[in-house]
Amino acid sequence: MNEAVGCPECSNEVKQGYIFSPRRICWSESAESILSDFGSEVLISDPLFKVKKTPALRCEKCNIVIFKYK
Repeated sequence: MNEAVGCPECSNEVKQGYIFSPRRICWSESAESILSDFGSEVLISDPLFKVKKTPALRCEKCNIVIFKYK
């Protein structure tokens, strides 16, 4: 993700950086709350020893973050 990229919402230039979480990041097609993420599609898994940082692009105006997973 080295090229200058525009936000898909407003076309402003996005910032390059990294996202990270001490927990996994999952995907769901449903907006309903859940008690457990068991069976959900995991985009970024739990860290074993260190928290992994994933390259990402961020639009501060639209609050959108774009990242490649797996």
